[in-house]
Amino acid sequence: MKLIGIAVFVLFTICFCSTGLHAQANLFNTNDLSNTNIDKYSDDDISSMLNKAKESGLSESQLLKLVADKGLPPSEITKLRNRLQFISKENSSSGSNFLENTAEDSSSGHEYNTSVSEIPTQAFKTDPTIFGSELFASSSSVFEPNLRIPAPAGYMLGPDDEIVVSVYGYSEKKYNLRVNEQGEIYIPNVGPIMVSGLSIEEARDKIKARLASTIYKAINNGRTEVQVTLGKIKSIRITVIGQARKPGTFTVSSLTTLFNALYLCGGPTPMGSYRDIEIIRGNNIKRTADLYAFLVDGNQKDNILLQEGDVIRIPYYKNRVTISGNVKREGKFELVDSETFSDLLKYCGGFTDNAYRGAVTVTRITDTEKKIIDIQSSDYNNFKPRGSDEYIVRKLQDEYANRVVISGAVNRPGPYQLTSGITVKNLIDKAGGLTKDAYTKRVTIFRYHANKTPVSGSINLDSVLQSNQIVYLQKDDSLYVHSIFEFNDKNYITVEGNVRKPGNVQWRENFTLHDLLLSVGGLTESGDSSNIEISRRIKDANVDKANHNESTIFNVDLSNNNQSQNDVLLQPFDMVIIKTLPGYTPQRSVLIQGEVKSPGRYGLEKSGERISEIIQRTGGFKASADSNSITIRRRSKSNLTNQEKGGLFQRILDISPDSLAQNSRLSQEINKTYDLISVDLGTALSHPESSENLALEDGDILTINRSSNLVKISGEVYFPTIVAYKVNKNLKYYVQQAGNFTGYARKTGALVIYPDGKAASVKHFLWFKSYPSVTPRSEIYVPQKEKSNRPKLSIAELALLVSSLGIMANVLKL
Repeated sequence: MKLIGIAVFVLFTICFCSTGLHAQANLFNTNDLSNTNIDKYSDDDISSMLNKAKESGLSESQLLKLVADKGLPPSEITKLRNRLQFISKENSSSGSNFLENTAEDSSSGHEYNTSVSEIPTQAFKTDPTIFGSELFASSSSVFEPNLRIPAPAGYMLGPDDEIVVSVYGYSEKKYNLRVNEQGEIYIPNVGPIMVSGLSIEEARDKIKARLASTIYKAINNGRTEVQVTLGKIKSIRITVIGQARKPGTFTVSSLTTLFNALYLCGGPTPMGSYRDIEIIRGNNIKRTADLYAFLVDGNQKDNILLQEGDVIRIPYYKNRVTISGNVKREGKFELVDSETFSDLLKYCGGFTDNAYRGAVTVTRITDTEKKIIDIQSSDYNNFKPRGSDEYIVRKLQDEYANRVVISGAVNRPGPYQLTSGITVKNLIDKAGGLTKDAYTKRVTIFRYHANKTPVSGSINLDSVLQSNQIVYLQKDDSLYVHSIFEFNDKNYITVEGNVRKPGNVQWRENFTLHDLLLSVGGLTESGDSSNIEISRRIKDANVDKANHNESTIFNVDLSNNNQSQNDVLLQPFDMVIIKTLPGYTPQRSVLIQGEVKSPGRYGLEKSGERISEIIQRTGGFKASADSNSITIRRRSKSNLTNQEKGGLFQRILDISPDSLAQNSRLSQEINKTYDLISVDLGTALSHPESSENLALEDGDILTINRSSNLVKISGEVYFPTIVAYKVNKNLKYYVQQAGNFTGYARKTGALVIYPDGKAASVKHFLWFKSYPSVTPRSEIYVPQKEKSNRPKLSIAELALLVSSLGIMANVLKL
């Protein structure tokens, strides 16, 4: 620091010696300024010196220190500082201020810079279980200083504070005045005023008196008023030591409180105390702060303003305990010597709703061992926790002290209070009595022995209700009243066929056929009311006969609105079948799409209408159509499950289930809801009587594709692609165009799928292969080899096998 000061001094001296100003030479070329009078220098001299200082990069404090080191008296330093401040303020309207930026609008809040000189320390892991640590776990602003407040009562002015003096009324003037190191402010034409150590109110009275006695006489008669407020505030230096996450020295605002400082230092470490934080002022403990007062009650009594030189010491915690289980806030809590378990309950938020509150178990560490202590609820206010105690609050058992339950055929089932001498009849009365379907011959009581073994018993309910039998209930007894419907089958009638809502209908006494038809919405348009079939269950069938009757069948005719037939009484489990009207045929249609002149849906005019007739009704093919092929999709009528289809397809292609699963295209073909029908369209059109001219069915989809000169190659080839059709080229040629078979290709299973849906595969005769021909719009598909599940032999296993075969051969020679 000494070398830096000498360098600054030399630089400053060189700069100012080169100016040639006589006044400056007298001020700075002289090593001894003890007899210098600042009043002899003009404002131009001071301004020139100020500009040179700015060009040299010197701050105000460095400039004043320079002249002080050369012996300038403190009184003259004060004059120089005030002159610099005044000139800087006058120049601030046209440029930057050397001393500080004048705060013309203090409504934006007090300004200050915070700096910190941290003591190197190791990083601490955050322990979120410590109560209060969440306040310092993130960059929350809960403890950030609030500078948008007026100066608090009792705030003492000091060096570097800025005072804003506003004169208004008969005279208008505003002064932004900084308190210098001597604790004074300088008002032009008034002189220095000592304000250090005064409150804002005291400073206002003193400044007002000086102004009234000098340049603002109108203050005395009230025509001019004076307002004094705090502008920029001074900075103070504080130190944080002990178990802080970031101990060190901090330069902070003089409005900084204890909580602000704790925020800056990151709060206590996992080993630090939250309840015994000391504020040391002037080598004495000014206050001992307890953060729990704020954390629990929001009390900020310990959040005092800090002063210059204050030391905050965070000691190690003294007593910390752990509580877990059924409390609202599990974790680690710090307790002072005078606190009890009740205080711990307060800090953790108390018991949860399902906590057992009668006793708490604590594990305590003694000098030699651990021991268990059960704390009864009566001792909560007296039991003193110790450091390292571990408290466990258990869950309340799912038991009732005085409960009995009634369920079944009563009006208000549920749990009820077990009172002294309560009987079965009393409980039924509490439950609102029996329902009309109650079975009164027996009632079941479920009970537990003392060892929780369940037991049940039955009593005659009629006898109980008539008070002929008195049965007392016990704790946890459960009474069940049966319903007469529990002993009967659920009676229903089944309706099938041409009705709007087929299914099962609940049977009722005197339920007629007419009632049944109304309940299912009546017959559909296709329903035949002249031949309604009723199948009735036989309860006593003669099963000794091989061909015994299983049901009784009779028919009912409602076509003539016969009242006697409408009133046919139905019995439980009857099956009523509404048949279809003879000759009723719903309209059928097919969809034809693609390259025809009028695509769309067409109704089938007659049974057995064929492909050629539908195409003729569309107006024929477009010029772009491939008139030799057609794709027909028909709704699948197979009764096979998807698994059965997969097995069938696997047998056809002789491939493994794994290969089939990997073949997404073939799997989609198996699981589709439509079957693909292969038709030779040319033959169907040229020979309408041929079998290729298929009769169409309802829902068929006919697609006439656009003529194309392309062939698609996919599957196990190196470069699946689409290539142009070449006349007289077979499957092998097109596979070569796609880079040939891969190493995983099953060559013998390669297929050509033609536009009409037909397929052809590679044929074999001895060592010869015959590759199928290819047409335009064909697709060539190469399946994957079947993967073998048999493990390959290792080199050692292969050597052992060869050796064994050699031994066997030698044996056979003998």
